[in-house]
Amino acid sequence: MTTNQSNNDVLRVGHMTYLNSEVFYRNLPVGSCDLVAMPPRAMAAAVERGDLVAGPLPIAEIFRLGDQVRSLGNLGIACDGSAKSVFLFSHYPVDQLSGKRIAVTSHTATSIQLMRVLFADLWNVSGHEFVETDDQHDAALWIGDPALERRSQTIYPYIYDLGTAWKTLTGLPFVFAEWVIRTDVPRETANQLDRLIAKATQSSTDDISILKISQQRATEAMPKSDVADYIRNFTYFLGPKERRGQQEFQRRLDLLPMWRPPSPDTKQVETKAVSTS
Repeated sequence: MTTNQSNNDVLRVGHMTYLNSEVFYRNLPVGSCDLVAMPPRAMAAAVERGDLVAGPLPIAEIFRLGDQVRSLGNLGIACDGSAKSVFLFSHYPVDQLSGKRIAVTSHTATSIQLMRVLFADLWNVSGHEFVETDDQHDAALWIGDPALERRSQTIYPYIYDLGTAWKTLTGLPFVFAEWVIRTDVPRETANQLDRLIAKATQSSTDDISILKISQQRATEAMPKSDVADYIRNFTYFLGPKERRGQQEFQRRLDLLPMWRPPSPDTKQVETKAVSTS
């Protein structure tokens, strides 16, 4: 595994554009790194190829990459209960989804694996078929900002928050993503990036910064107060409880048959470079 940039280049770093990730980037110094926007699964693939050196990758993909990456400090995205943006929308009660068609967004890497664990260990759902979101389906998994939009517009009578379901099952927080960096990046370079993003994240989670984010990201369906509550709902610095939840997820996932969703069409993946602000 070899990175596709020279040591003299500005580091190419994954930019997760979801609302719950904005705190990582808002106060990064201009020009400190080259941010590249893409959805979760595509970001993991880009780090694996060496097109990016670091990013907040889905936990399920970090498990898969193993020693190809290492943690960047203790930065990540976790919730202790409701995730508020990872929903299973369904036309049926969840315990009636056995044998049904479940649509899954191509962005998801971790949430679909979490849903598999919940189907097996909490809801006793089996014999289901995963399909694309454009296909006819009985239930659909959406994550991030698209899930927030569908929450207020949904035509589905049943909505299940996967973070809440995980808390019910285990009593632990759930870690959706963690900042990692490729292991071929020099340790000092990694430490510098860690300090940079940690400082930016810390300064973005104070009341003033959250108010600014809320003013800029509010919508008719999600007013400023809801945006602020949503951001405060997440833990961005992972502690012992979050690590226990992470380990429990890996343990339960390892008990299931190995399976990954098909790779999305790379032509449909957003890879727009953006500058820091």
